[in-house]
Amino acid sequence: MERIFMERLKYIVEDSTIAELLGVQNFTNKESAILELVKNAYDAQANNVSITFSDRSIVIIDDGIGMSKSTICENWMHVGKSDKGYSLSGTEDNDGRVLAGSKGVGRFALARLGASVNVYSAKKGEIPVKWTTNWSESILDDLTNEENLPLGTRIEISALRDRWTEKSIKNLINYLSITCNDDRMQIKIYPNFGKGVSYIFKKPQIGKNFVTQIGLFYDASELKLYYTIKSDEFSNLAKNYCRSLDLQYFSNDVSILEELAGNTEIDSSDGELYSMLKELGNFSAELYFSLKTPTKQDVERFCYNYSALPDRYDEGVVLYRNAFSIASFDGEKDWLGLNQRSRKSPAAATHPTGAWRVRANQLSGKVEIDKKENYQLRDLANRQGLEENEYFKLFVKIITIGIAAFERYRQAIIRSIDKKNAPKPSPTTPMIDQILRGRNKEIHLTSNETKALAQEISVVKAESKSFQDEKESTEKKYRYDVRILNVLATTGLKASSIAHELKNDRNSVSVNYQYIVDALKEYGFWEDLCSQEYTEYSYKNVPQLLSRNKAINQKIVAFMDTMLDEIEKKKFSPRSLSVNSTMEYIKANWMRDYASLLINLNVDESVHFETSEDIFTAIFDNLILNSWQQNKASSQIVINISIHKVGSLLKIVYEDSGVGLPPKYINDPMRILEVHESSRENGHGLGMWIVHNTIRMTGGDVISIDGHNGFHFNFELGEKL
Repeated sequence: MERIFMERLKYIVEDSTIAELLGVQNFTNKESAILELVKNAYDAQANNVSITFSDRSIVIIDDGIGMSKSTICENWMHVGKSDKGYSLSGTEDNDGRVLAGSKGVGRFALARLGASVNVYSAKKGEIPVKWTTNWSESILDDLTNEENLPLGTRIEISALRDRWTEKSIKNLINYLSITCNDDRMQIKIYPNFGKGVSYIFKKPQIGKNFVTQIGLFYDASELKLYYTIKSDEFSNLAKNYCRSLDLQYFSNDVSILEELAGNTEIDSSDGELYSMLKELGNFSAELYFSLKTPTKQDVERFCYNYSALPDRYDEGVVLYRNAFSIASFDGEKDWLGLNQRSRKSPAAATHPTGAWRVRANQLSGKVEIDKKENYQLRDLANRQGLEENEYFKLFVKIITIGIAAFERYRQAIIRSIDKKNAPKPSPTTPMIDQILRGRNKEIHLTSNETKALAQEISVVKAESKSFQDEKESTEKKYRYDVRILNVLATTGLKASSIAHELKNDRNSVSVNYQYIVDALKEYGFWEDLCSQEYTEYSYKNVPQLLSRNKAINQKIVAFMDTMLDEIEKKKFSPRSLSVNSTMEYIKANWMRDYASLLINLNVDESVHFETSEDIFTAIFDNLILNSWQQNKASSQIVINISIHKVGSLLKIVYEDSGVGLPPKYINDPMRILEVHESSRENGHGLGMWIVHNTIRMTGGDVISIDGHNGFHFNFELGEKL
């Protein structure tokens, strides 16, 4: 048998092609190419690196450990190969740095900057070397006569591909100040035009750069997010309106597994989610909040400490992997989706029921991950960002959970302060009244009367402005509510339209089952169909199929009757209602359709209340539905409703015997009142928001919520509509 000769082959790629693909095209801009060379200097343990620009060249010098001839031959000239692990641990050069490089392509940043390169490098105990390339050929020389060459590396780049103007050098300085996050290496740029590279988040100062600091730490071993809020946003005056709140410090932790349970945005089972949260690894963040341009009126209205900051951080959250930022996450891109979150929930912080969201232009700061710890957050092949895989989605979600905790904290403060701005009764204006009463007569005022009149006019003018501001604020608050309710109303109208169409077929839907059974009996088929022969398989069991169909039809008829009943015009008309009769009606409807429900009422039969039926329906239908949905697995759910009239208010306690609130709401139960808050898969998070909104609309309020042993909801209902 003839022997077949086999030969292993390797690709051969021209130097110029490598330079084009991995250099010119791989680095999207000239600044990122410079950064790559700065990273190389950092990995070489340099304490100092200088970058000098001229019309004809760029010279980069570092005092790192340098390169030997073997390093250049075996690594520098080997595409895709790197001698960089996690750190230089175990070597005399180690100072604890985590090495930035790993892919073995960063050296081709040189090709992005210029067509001709000279590299001089001296390493301790080695002969200095010179490497030269024009990207068609490369030459390596020993510098035997350069024994006094300082340790480190000198790179000379000529035949530049870009012009480096004063403006572009300043942009580079700003870019490096953001993208570098470790001051163990000093970067000097010449000419610097009066500005050096100082790392932006090195010494953040509250009251100078921001007003509130949000610290986050995710502990993957405990699956918990720890957060700390330090604030100087509000003045001492604000304490008068927020006695139960600490305006300067707040800390807590969140169980991420509980928080994300049932979240439809996370495409994984509970077991998979647990594993992914473990594998994600520990990480931290330090975020800085400040309003961009608070008005003078808002400063006074909300007792702000600052109308402007002397050196406010520019917007943008930077993602650092150890000492350097990851391209595409250097603060230019809203990678946390803050603006999208705020568009979904555009309520002002003063909104009594809406959820305020921080805007991208109000937040800056840094998120820090580790090369080894967070290995599941992987670089894209082009080094310009991260793979937006399931781990990345989890990572972003955890950060936004921490931001949401700050949002709730700040909104609670703002709501408390804003209570002082409620409209006050207008003071009497005797002078103005006097003038108006005698407007057809000539009136002569003394000097004191003129002063009093001027003061009264000033008060009226101020009150008019205050009224207009309050009117605009109120309109802004409720514009958000109207948008949501418009959607719900449209859905309701569609459902009622279908119900009206079905109404015409109501009688046939109800009786068709019996007609079919009677007909089959008359034709002599019924007994055969009921025999064992014809009922062996459920999908062929005609009597069983008809019986199931009957049950479904009954549910459709019940839904149709309920829908048509609840949209009757009279139900929206205020009148003196018997509270007991109204609640008995609601109870009967629910217990008719849901066998697992047992509703007990404690309502005085003599109590009447001036309101409309839709108020009771909106509140109790949502409360009962919520109880049923949270406790579907229970064979029986006991609901106790107690209602008493005290003055002009109804005092109401609603309780159920179910599992209580999901764990993520136990320590912050009022959170369930926020729009889109839900722990159920596919839950919209609107039910309790509607309950809260309806209660507030009547002039009532939610007193307390407890979810430890069952669900307990204590509230007041007013007669205001």
